[in-house]
This record gives sequence, C-alpha cells and structure tokens, in this order.
Amino acid sequence: MIDISSEKLLTFSQAAEKLPSRPHTSALHRWTNSGIRGIKLETILIGGRRFTSWEALQRFVEATTEESNIQKEN
Repeated sequence: MIDISSEKLLTFSQAAEKLPSRPHTSALHRWTNSGIRGIKLETILIGGRRFTSWEALQRFVEATTEESNIQKEN
C-alpha cells in the first residue's frame, strides 16, 4: 500500500515519463485495473485524481518480474 507520508506521489503521466519504455498512460490504467499475471499496480485516489508512486512502480516491476521468472521455471 502506498504511504503518502513517505512515498513520492506521481501522476500517471509523470510515472510513464520515468519508466524506461515510456508506456502510454493507458497502460498504467490497465496495470491498475487488470494487472499483469494477477499483480496490480498500487494507486491512491486524492480528490478524484489517481496517483501512484515511484516505490509502488518498483514493487510492481519486482513482483511481475519474479512471477515471470517463476513461470519460466515451470
């Protein structure tokens, strides 16, 4: 879960700009709603606007990478 007191909040467009592949913001919405391999990107809603954090992106990438590696082993 995102801790707003210690994590740097990012809009989806800011988050997309920071990622190496520069995904479209719609990809971040899909990662939030549908996820990848059952893993969803953490977000919070403030005043009707959705945010994620750099730390949440890191957790998401680590979890999806780990899940991908597990599937390759099987």
